[in-house]
Amino acid sequence: MQYLTTDSVSLQKTRQIAKAAGLKLWPTTAQPKILNGKTDEIPVGVCVLAGEINNQKLTALLNLPIENILDANALEKSIVQFLKKEKSVKLNQTLGVLLTGPVIYQCDIAQIFTEALRQRLNFSMGRFAGIHMALHEALVNGLTHGNLGLSSELRQTARDFMKYTKLLSARLKDPTFARKSLSIVATWNEQKLEIKIRDEGAGYTVQTDMQQMPSVSAKSGRGLRLIAGTADSCTIDDFGREITLSFLLKETDHYKAAEQIAEEGVKNPTAPDLSKCRVLVVEDEKSNQTLLCRFLNIMGISDIEVAADGIEALYKVAANKPDLIILDLTMPRMNGYEVLHHLKSTEQTRDIPVLIQTASDTRETRDQTFKLGATDFLIKPLNPLEFFSRVKVHLENRLLIKHLKDQLAQIDVELASAQKMQEQLLPTDQMLEVIRQKYHLDIAHFFESSSRLGGDFWQLFPISEEEVGIYICDFSGHGVSAALNTFRLHAIITSMNRRITTPSAFLLELNRRLLLLLPRGQFATFFFGIWNVKKKILKYAAAGSPNPILKSGRKKTFLDTAGMPLGIASHPEYTDYQVPFKKGDSILLFSDALTESPNAEGERLGEDGFAKQVLKAFSAKTAKKAIDGIMARFFEFTKPPLPDDATAVFIRSEK
Repeated sequence: MQYLTTDSVSLQKTRQIAKAAGLKLWPTTAQPKILNGKTDEIPVGVCVLAGEINNQKLTALLNLPIENILDANALEKSIVQFLKKEKSVKLNQTLGVLLTGPVIYQCDIAQIFTEALRQRLNFSMGRFAGIHMALHEALVNGLTHGNLGLSSELRQTARDFMKYTKLLSARLKDPTFARKSLSIVATWNEQKLEIKIRDEGAGYTVQTDMQQMPSVSAKSGRGLRLIAGTADSCTIDDFGREITLSFLLKETDHYKAAEQIAEEGVKNPTAPDLSKCRVLVVEDEKSNQTLLCRFLNIMGISDIEVAADGIEALYKVAANKPDLIILDLTMPRMNGYEVLHHLKSTEQTRDIPVLIQTASDTRETRDQTFKLGATDFLIKPLNPLEFFSRVKVHLENRLLIKHLKDQLAQIDVELASAQKMQEQLLPTDQMLEVIRQKYHLDIAHFFESSSRLGGDFWQLFPISEEEVGIYICDFSGHGVSAALNTFRLHAIITSMNRRITTPSAFLLELNRRLLLLLPRGQFATFFFGIWNVKKKILKYAAAGSPNPILKSGRKKTFLDTAGMPLGIASHPEYTDYQVPFKKGDSILLFSDALTESPNAEGERLGEDGFAKQVLKAFSAKTAKKAIDGIMARFFEFTKPPLPDDATAVFIRSEK
């Protein structure tokens, strides 16, 4: 380290620090040339004292041949101590920063610092992920537990977490805490990278008798376990105030395997993002725990839980359902076989993939684990490439299944909404009562689609004080496409209500408009009638619909519905018919599902069989009782579910 410079700090303060640290000033102005791009004028080893620091500035400065960056808001004593300590480090083998709490909190220091190291050392992306993970956790630990003096116990409940957030914000603004610095110093050679993270917190006092020193193998402290599982070695010194992380720079087999997995992910951008997965490692040996966690970190997986025995594993599965369980078989208290049995015999957990890893490579072991429901099997010592490949496959399958379930759930919501909308096309009970009071027609109906959505619908509407119109429609097919057609047709009919002259003219206009909308091969059968309650007649025209059954006294009549279905021909012919419809007369309109749905033996009722079976129900006192009787007799012959949408409308004249 040769010189000290500044970008926005007063020159007087810079001189004081330079003198205290025994460094020369370069340049001597308050605005150094490094900010205007003249990086060739910077001597190697310049130490930059920065006043205002953000992600962009940090990234730009660390891309220059600079050894250290310091935050001028830190305590002057801390800055001088840092400079004196780092003065003797060899050039091109070190990189350090000294930053205060607000900067650490607001900037992505771990990402920027690790990227600066990768630019200098050219290590792999697999190694990058591990260093970034460990550094991030160490910074969080040093900032919150060290400098800001905040305990994890303050975040146990939602209410506590709100208090924790307010306290965190307050301490970041309080100079007593905010001016405390946190240093990151990386040194390296050809074989190893070492990073020291040091805070200025209170640390652990001697009175604790060293028993509460933070431990990377402790059962609590998720961050420390992640650090230990990612770094090649991790030591904690000075009563918790300093963490030293070591990383081997030589590419080993498992890093090469990770690189291969990563490259495959780049080639396949549609592959699921494994970093979103949660993995539970069930293993009693701490060295194996560390190895498995480290392998998972290399793959970009950071949400990892560790259980040392089967009982702890089941508690953790119940509390936080993982996407994959890596399970050892030989463990205290409850072994892997028992864990597997519990998982696969419980509905809430039986779908979780379980990857067995064991040293027992016998046919009996494999047979027993697969019989209990294991997803896959690995032999210790683990082959890294095999481990990466199998974990990748099972997690990708898990994510794809989750994605599919989410899509199906969304489709289900959308179908339910569409189904509700389609039901709103039908007359309401209130509307039927209004029609009954005004036109003296007692009306009841039955509607059921063969799937969530259907192609049947019917409606009635007032035309004048004396006339009311009714129609029943059945689009070819069923499901979403048929349902969409019902919405189209409903919109068309709504716009035509005021321009009805005769039933046949109404059908001709419908046909003309549907020809412009319906895809080839789709069509609709249709019956349209107009009741004149004063003249007591029914005028109607039909387009290939099933023949309605008219009952007048003891006489039963099938109405003529000959006519080309809508949406097939450009110039069809439709005929107007007229029949009496006096007090006590009844008519049943229905879709072809009621005549063509087969029973268990494959037999169909047909129009005559259907009429014979349901005609007795016509004598019921109300339309509601009549339609209930008709459908009860029909379902005695044909059991649900029906192969097609079913609609039935019963109407009786009361006056």
